[in-house]
Order: sequence, then C-alpha cells, then structure tokens
Amino acid sequence: MFGRTSRIEKLKNQAEDTSFDLLGSFESLYEEVRPFVERLLYDDDLRNNIRTLIDSGRRIYDEVSGQSPTEVVSRLWDDDKLRREVEAAVAAAEAGSRRIRGEKVRDGGSSSGKILFVLAAATGVLFLNPKTGPAARRFAREAYSSLASRS
Repeated sequence: MFGRTSRIEKLKNQAEDTSFDLLGSFESLYEEVRPFVERLLYDDDLRNNIRTLIDSGRRIYDEVSGQSPTEVVSRLWDDDKLRREVEAAVAAAEAGSRRIRGEKVRDGGSSSGKILFVLAAATGVLFLNPKTGPAARRFAREAYSSLASRS
C-alpha cells in the first residue's frame, strides 16, 4: 500500500533470508541434553528418587483431594502419616534435582529443610486457621507496622 511493505511481507522476507541448519540444531540440542539422559538411564538412585516423588505425590493427592486449603493445612499439622509423605516427596525432589545436575547427594537428608517445612506448615496453620487466623494476622500487621515506623 503506497510503496510500503506490510509487516507480513517483512516477516516472510526475513524468514526466507535466514538459513536454518536443522542438523546443526539437533546436534547442539543432543549435546546439551546428553548428560541428563545418561543420568536418567544409568543412575539408579535418580530413578528411585523420581519413583518416590511420583508415588508420594499420588498418595498425598489421594489423601487430600476434595478438601479445602484450610483442611489440608490442618491435616498436615495433625496427620503424621501425611506429613511423612510430604517430607518424602520433598526429599526425593531435592535429591533428584541435585543428581540430575551432577551434584553429590548426602544420604542423611537435610535437617534444615525439614525444620523449614515444619515452620512453614505451622505458620500456615496459624494464619489460615479460622480460630487463630484473624488474631495472628492482626498481630503480624501490628508488629510489621511498628518495625516499619522505627526505620
């Protein structure tokens, strides 16, 4: 229109001008993915981590499906079996992600991760519980505002 090329024509010309090396792109993709595929094929511990993660996730989903978030948090707080399943899934995911990256994995597990999980669950129960939630949120808001006013 009036001697100007449309955007579609520009993109079409640009696509025709660029040469695409399909074989080269597959080779580079293969070189990038190869270490991960080899670890999946030959690392039994990595496959066990993936299997544990999937099995634990399936059991957790079966236990809490159809429940509200507040009920799920209270179940995590009260039900030791469900909490152990979540901890097993988290540990398997951590170990699997380290193994896929080629890092060394300690078999003892990290106690700091478990402590962090328990603190997060306790905070969630405290703030989401209908009985304690409003008071806890009010306290947190007042504490934050008093700390912010000092600065």
